[in-house]
Amino acid sequence: MSAEPVPMQIRVPATSANLGAGFDCLAVAFNLWNQAVVEFKGKGYRVIVKGEGEGVLPENEENLIVKSFQYALKALKIKPPVGAEFTCENNIPLGSGLGSSAAAVLIGVIAATTLKPDTENKDTWLQLSAGLEGHADNVAAAIYGGLVAVRKSEGHFKTLLYDVEPDTAIVVLPDIDLPTRTTRAALPKTIPMTDAVMNIACIPAILDGMRMGDVDLLRDGFDDHIHQPYRLPLIPGAAEAIQAANRIGAAAALSGAGPSVIAFLPVDNDATTAAMSRCFEDHNIRHRIFHLEMINRGAQVTRL
Repeated sequence: MSAEPVPMQIRVPATSANLGAGFDCLAVAFNLWNQAVVEFKGKGYRVIVKGEGEGVLPENEENLIVKSFQYALKALKIKPPVGAEFTCENNIPLGSGLGSSAAAVLIGVIAATTLKPDTENKDTWLQLSAGLEGHADNVAAAIYGGLVAVRKSEGHFKTLLYDVEPDTAIVVLPDIDLPTRTTRAALPKTIPMTDAVMNIACIPAILDGMRMGDVDLLRDGFDDHIHQPYRLPLIPGAAEAIQAANRIGAAAALSGAGPSVIAFLPVDNDATTAAMSRCFEDHNIRHRIFHLEMINRGAQVTRL
């Protein structure tokens, strides 16, 4: 550990994972950021939360950032600092399907690696963060930016990276409490081989559709048979919102495990937004709307 660690700012982008048929292996980054100023001072660990999660997230060692920081310190055999303060400005909504937990994990892991320079690299961030998250799709996109495909080989997470055009995505976030454990529990323990084959066949369409901005190809790739059929019934209005966006010419899917619904490459932003909104209004569900842009930038560290 450095004798005098300097304050720093860590920025991590929002992400959307799964992307239809790419369950637990595909994700893309957006221009919506969480950031934290990290200062190694005082005694113990403190988190100051501004923006999304303010007044809700814990501001002590129970915060996911601190837990991830401590996990990484132990994994990397780094002597813990006497104290650390994380001042967070959060723009990624909690529990939205836009990678808020991945962003928190990454901030903690990245902060820890700065205390041991030979570990401050993207592969270390990926291995530690994916180990904490249990899957690597969101954290990989948040680290590298762009479109990522992740796999695990001999216990090591690996990535394929693709640049994307700065195209638009519309995210509609219904006001529904849908914990990740609930969406995971909704999935069957086994799936028919025909469903697995259909999803595998869709992956090239997702990759090429996203890279080329081909909305029709992307829509074909979003034809998922592994997770969305089991999760959509948990979110009133979501299936209808996906169908409505597709009819207008976008390529729509759940964002991550939901509850957000995301429409890529909309031909008409206003019409697509209105159509998706109506589906939740029909169920008397309040919702928020985000107009995001795909980006090829990932997590950033700036010494202050």
